[in-house]
Amino acid sequence: MTMQNSNDLFIHDLSDMYDAEQRILQMLPAMAQECNNNDLKDAFKQHEQETRQQVLNLEQCFQKLGSQPDRSACYVIAGLKQEHDAFLKENPTQDLITMFDAGGAAKTEAYEIASYRGLVEKANMMGQTQCAQLLKQNLDQEMAMAQRVEKISRKIDQQMIAPQP
Repeated sequence: MTMQNSNDLFIHDLSDMYDAEQRILQMLPAMAQECNNNDLKDAFKQHEQETRQQVLNLEQCFQKLGSQPDRSACYVIAGLKQEHDAFLKENPTQDLITMFDAGGAAKTEAYEIASYRGLVEKANMMGQTQCAQLLKQNLDQEMAMAQRVEKISRKIDQQMIAPQP
């Protein structure tokens, strides 16, 4: 796709998030399975359900814009997946995998929040109110999940990191 105007960039950014959500959908079940903390496991399962709805919201945005997602790869999420896979090759303990996954989830949420904030703002500026509402739903879910994951991560860290003598 040739970038000609701000609408093209908006479609590109939507496509990036569409790819990001698809990649996240593939990662969440494996992360839920590999962690040993029930709260984090439940958060991953909830996030998988929310992500399915977020994908549908993005598809509705594309429909309202009369467009289709292009094959934009989300290199941020691809990079987080590579980081995860490389970490697992280091044969960490189950507890360290859980800590790592909690941190990875927080990183992912931060990226999604920043992306959706920009998309909501651009959709509003473009007069795409229905699209902005759908994207705002995604943003709200991401913000709530970020708070949940950060709380769980803090609790895991407190349990795992022993005070140094």
